[in-house]
Amino acid sequence: KGGSLGSDSFAAVLRAVRKNPFVRGVVLRVDSPGGSALASDAMWHEVVATRARGIPVVVSMGSAAASGGYFISAPASAIVAQPGTMTGSIGVV
Repeated sequence: KGGSLGSDSFAAVLRAVRKNPFVRGVVLRVDSPGGSALASDAMWHEVVATRARGIPVVVSMGSAAASGGYFISAPASAIVAQPGTMTGSIGVV
């Protein structure tokens, strides 16, 4: 299903994915200019936990995947971006 997710719903979805023995991989569409550092960190941890369970995560970047969008994409198994995707980080730690 498409749509947008906040960090809480994103975490719930990835936790459900990790419990489902039929899931073989995740495609995560990222189209975000960024947002809350706390939310991005929570989402990053869920991507890392999903990969740690042996479930590949492939990120498909939309028109923008900057700052927090870039951050949550970094631990993915693979990242696919379009030629016009604006991506990068502003360097906030």
